[in-house]
Amino acid sequence: MHFWVLNILTKVFLRVIIIQVNNMNQNFIITGINRVVLIGKNEYPKGKIRFNGHLFNNELIYHFSGKSTVHFNGKLLDVGENTIRFLPKGENKEYIVEKEELGECIDVCFDTNIPLSNEAFTINIRENTTIGSLFKKIFAIWVSKNDAYYFECISLLYKIFAELQKKNYIPQNQYNLIKPAIEYIEENFLRGKISVPYLADKCGISEVYLKKLFIKKFGIPPTKYTIQLKINHACDLLRTECYSITQVANLCGYEDVYYFSRQFKNYVGVTPSAFEQRYKSSK
Repeated sequence: MHFWVLNILTKVFLRVIIIQVNNMNQNFIITGINRVVLIGKNEYPKGKIRFNGHLFNNELIYHFSGKSTVHFNGKLLDVGENTIRFLPKGENKEYIVEKEELGECIDVCFDTNIPLSNEAFTINIRENTTIGSLFKKIFAIWVSKNDAYYFECISLLYKIFAELQKKNYIPQNQYNLIKPAIEYIEENFLRGKISVPYLADKCGISEVYLKKLFIKKFGIPPTKYTIQLKINHACDLLRTECYSITQVANLCGYEDVYYFSRQFKNYVGVTPSAFEQRYKSSK
């Protein structure tokens, strides 16, 4: 892929993002994606794993399960569920992973026109369901190799950085107002449709104000927050290869498997069956 083509398309279709996350605070352009891989639970055993040599690309890794400690060039990184790990390209003097619990992750290897950061770091994204969905979508599209898949993946990677840039901060008193709704959704999102009026009543505020605070906190209204939790769980179930698509739909609170498939494709970019097949072929 020629750099000048990527540069022109980036300038036309995408805005250069100013990153202000941890040690990243620079203007940059994504000049290429080398690979997107899903690393399964059984690919690396528990214990200490040592990696040596040169990282030829930056790596942005989304961990959706497992627990480990990473030693990278003198830095100690705690990695757990819903954690993003960034590793800068270049020579590494020390890269050791100590696995405490087996888990899965999606690794995006990419290049930029200027360095993002010289240091590795982690970000906890527990409250941002959008980022996990974007990583799953970029993986599904990358392995599909459909027309324009490459540029779709670059676009999605920009969206991931855009989500990381968001502070998603609201004052504690406002968070306390919607906390009953958040807790109710997280406990009941698999049990079918959740009523927004019910959530507003549970919080003692209007529907309009509930939606406003959800968007301020999560970037999406409560209905989409609920759907993203469902689809994320559906992806996890499909990766186990233990359930049919109809069973996955039912386990995620959908009575209509065709409606589930349409909604899954809207959020992930491919149908559940295509996601399942591409996950198998990526192993």
